[in-house]
Amino acid sequence: MTWTVLYHHEVEEDLESIGPSAARRIVKTIDSKLTRDPLKFGAPLSGNLANFRKLRVGDYRVVYQVREKKVVVYVLAVGPRRDKEIYRAAVKRKA
Repeated sequence: MTWTVLYHHEVEEDLESIGPSAARRIVKTIDSKLTRDPLKFGAPLSGNLANFRKLRVGDYRVVYQVREKKVVVYVLAVGPRRDKEIYRAAVKRKA
């Protein structure tokens, strides 16, 4: 089964801010892993992001949600883990 990946409208800015080579690596990882088996590759988050998962790509994290009924992976945010800023951005966007 192939999953469809949808992106939050601010993810494009996230990818631009981290640079082209890291952005390419992240998109390639999303395309290879999250379109095949998003529940296998990511780890569940807790707290305010309890319905979301994270995928580690080097020093970066992809915060996403699996919508099983629609066979959709919704990428909410992409960014560096430092100071947990990626998770704060994801919480703001999920509302």
